[in-house]
Amino acid sequence: MRRVLPAAVALALILLAGCEKLDRNMYDNPAFRPQEEPVRLAPADSVPTKGRGTVPAPGSPAAAALSNPEKINEFTLLTGKELYGIYCTPCHGASGKGDGPVAEKFVPTPADISATGHGTHHAEGELFAVLTHGKDGMPPFRGDLTPKERWLVVAYLRTLK
Repeated sequence: MRRVLPAAVALALILLAGCEKLDRNMYDNPAFRPQEEPVRLAPADSVPTKGRGTVPAPGSPAAAALSNPEKINEFTLLTGKELYGIYCTPCHGASGKGDGPVAEKFVPTPADISATGHGTHHAEGELFAVLTHGKDGMPPFRGDLTPKERWLVVAYLRTLK
């Protein structure tokens, strides 16, 4: 018994010392900055199963050429207003002037997307591309909103005064 106990303790210490190298996920995770998406690269020679989105980048002529495929009626505008209230109001404010409750904390401040600001100066497709990909300090919403929901938000933006 006296020989078995020290041998068992020594074996346990050796095994426990090796456990740290087996699972270091908590220690070796890459750090991401706030509102930065982690880079998830597909393995080489893999075939995408969901396909890539074909929304052009903001500022491109292809983005400006996009048009809203959704039929605009009272219900779609109400849905767009609800989505705007959830995702856009904190930064852009209820009126779209860039005066939301958290706007003063951003440098530069959020854009004025009302009728007197960028809302009427940009084509619907351009606004859709910005919602999809983000721009400057604005994060992309392609992971939070479906394409239909993004188009509904764009339709509601046209009603802001």
